[in-house]
Amino acid sequence: MFCIIDEIWSLRLSNGGSRCDGRVEVYDNGRWGRVQDSAWNINDSNVVCRELGCGSAIFAYNSSRYGESELPVWVNHVHCEGNESQLRNCSTFTLNQTSSDSIGVGVLCSDHLQLRLSGGGSTCAGRVEIYYNGSWGTVCDDSWDLDDANVVCGQLGCGYAVEDKIPGFCGRSKGQIWLDEVRCSGNESYLWNCPSAPWGRHDCSHKEDVTVKCSEHKEMRLVNGGRRCEGRVEVWYNGTWGTVCSEKLYREEAEVICKQLECGPLAYIEYRAWIYGQGSGPIWIDEMKCSSHESALWQCQFDPWGKHNCDHREDAGVSCKDLQLRVDGGSNNCSGRVEILFNNSWGTVCDDSWGLADANVVCRQLGCGSALWTPGAATIAPASGDIWLDEVKCTGRESFLSRCPSSPLGQHDCDHKEDVFVTCSELRKKPPSTAVVVCTTLGILLIAEFVALVIIARRQSARRDAELRARGFGFYEAIYEEIDDTLPGNKFSQMDDSISGSIDSMNQIEYYTSDPLGCAHSTSELPEGTSSSVRDLVPDDHDDPESKAIDCPGGQFSTDGGADDLLMLTVAGGDVDIGGESSMIPCFQSLA
Repeated sequence: MFCIIDEIWSLRLSNGGSRCDGRVEVYDNGRWGRVQDSAWNINDSNVVCRELGCGSAIFAYNSSRYGESELPVWVNHVHCEGNESQLRNCSTFTLNQTSSDSIGVGVLCSDHLQLRLSGGGSTCAGRVEIYYNGSWGTVCDDSWDLDDANVVCGQLGCGYAVEDKIPGFCGRSKGQIWLDEVRCSGNESYLWNCPSAPWGRHDCSHKEDVTVKCSEHKEMRLVNGGRRCEGRVEVWYNGTWGTVCSEKLYREEAEVICKQLECGPLAYIEYRAWIYGQGSGPIWIDEMKCSSHESALWQCQFDPWGKHNCDHREDAGVSCKDLQLRVDGGSNNCSGRVEILFNNSWGTVCDDSWGLADANVVCRQLGCGSALWTPGAATIAPASGDIWLDEVKCTGRESFLSRCPSSPLGQHDCDHKEDVFVTCSELRKKPPSTAVVVCTTLGILLIAEFVALVIIARRQSARRDAELRARGFGFYEAIYEEIDDTLPGNKFSQMDDSISGSIDSMNQIEYYTSDPLGCAHSTSELPEGTSSSVRDLVPDDHDDPESKAIDCPGGQFSTDGGADDLLMLTVAGGDVDIGGESSMIPCFQSLA
């Protein structure tokens, strides 16, 4: 309700949808009263709208539209030319506190009608929507052209139209279709001043909703990165795409970019322009300074649009993480309702356009194999909260659901009865514990150092071999056959759970070379950097080797100097055991 008041006079519209819509009422002698007029017309209504600052009159009504008033009748029989600045200046306006057979009156002014562009990423791009008769509705594209779009952009203060009729740009709408067959000349101040079919009369569906992009629209994208949330930063401004200079692009600015694009957290900034390719056209933004709390990059401080001291070799690139994905409410960790995390809130996915290809992407991203079953709607209890995705259209080859085409995040025409549910072919395996990973790594290192010992023995014995050949010993090469078989590329690659080398070969080397085994691989001749754990495994007295065992979760590494084996590494599990005494040493600690 809105009114104009001075000492003796005031005017308002009541019971309507806004201050520019409602029943006409006047204030006099300390009380509000109503206006009645059986001949109320558009000229009278124009005066009311002008006086209230509500533009021009669209309709003149009787008060039945807004309900009958119980206020006294203050005014009867108003006649205006339509150019008066106030209702009381009209020629036949008189305050009259007597009732008559005339009816109450109402007005709908042009400024009550509201216009917006929805779902396009800014106030200057999107689906054309009009607020009329208490609800938002769309405009049909029959007869729509660039002149009509220019009127929309001009009315919204968004410059001029650069695109119209953008298919699938803003998703589907619901509700009324208010206008059809709009035919603007391009000079109108308001869309509803253009010729059109009567309000609410049309032969359209929402597939024909009009979309417009204006010159003042700003948009951002990442290109050439292989997915939506990675690539060269590009900004749409003044009707064309341009790049962003990386000179002052730091973490705060990159975080705003990821946030604005509705991606996950920042992964890294790419300063090497050749990674995503150099852009072309204008460089729109340079010298940025953000606090990371902004929701759009152009809310940050930066030089005037297009002013820069860069070239395209400094085009900025950004990689944002993909949205987190989970399934919830199913029988295992690979079945349930599909949910994604955005804006610190888990939300669901609508089943519009959902198919097996989409479900396969979900299962692949979760590490759950392929999709077995993808019903049109969830078979578990409906969720509550946000619905983040709709109209998902994957090819089935994507690695992440967020890489599939879809409606903008949060834009949908669904309820939770349409939440997507999937069942995958496999169960997701838990990753191995840290202790198992470390022990496996330690085992590999021990094996590598054992091989090094054998190589040292061969090299030293080779020198003896030359001497023996000089003295007539020609059969020496056969000594190494068994050792050769244990080197990498031979039996090592064929063994699953254990690696061993026969002590007999070593005994033969000791006999024929007169070189004690201890000399062949004494700790003084081990390679530099050999761990103390392996040095302990080399016996100082081969005749009485010391037996050692190393037990770890998921694996046991044992060294048994018995008659048959020089070194045995097996996979078992437990504590560290040295010389038969349990020392309870964690397997990721040094054994020195």
